[in-house]
Amino acid sequence: MDIEIVEKILKGDIDAFSQIIDKYEKMVYNLAYRIFNNTSDAEDITQEVFIKIYKNLHKCEGKTSIKTWIYTIAYNTSIDEVRKRKGKNNVSLDMEIEGEENSFSLNIPSNEPTPESSLIEKEGLLEIEQAINSLNEINKSLIFLRDIKGFSYNEISDIMGLNIGTVKSRLNRARNILKNIIKF
Repeated sequence: MDIEIVEKILKGDIDAFSQIIDKYEKMVYNLAYRIFNNTSDAEDITQEVFIKIYKNLHKCEGKTSIKTWIYTIAYNTSIDEVRKRKGKNNVSLDMEIEGEENSFSLNIPSNEPTPESSLIEKEGLLEIEQAINSLNEINKSLIFLRDIKGFSYNEISDIMGLNIGTVKSRLNRARNILKNIIKF
């Protein structure tokens, strides 16, 4: 199905690209969100990824699945952005801001269920998510791709540009780091 859509797009059917977006937008957004842990950044990266996909669709080769090819672009775009930002100061909108005369904090409303209804369920998940977010970008990406998204070692190898042995050993190391952080 995807190959037929790509062929349509390459033949000039621009509307067919919306099918690719509909199918893979959530996947790309989730990856970007896992790396940045920020909705705005994830939306920006998602948009940038689909622009790159459209411009490079002619390079989509049959040696990997389209899903893997798109994930590779999303991963590389996200990691490139992380590298660009290294060393730059980022300000969280949730932190308190000190002014000359007073201080204030920005309260961003959440679309999540009320704390009372989800506290028990979220306590364990929050600890795991915090532990995953404390990992470096590569380890975080490995855990996300394999354990959350269920990609095969071969697909992860293609996405991250690592050999399979490296993927397996780094994933094992990342899992051990998580075990030590969480300590059930």
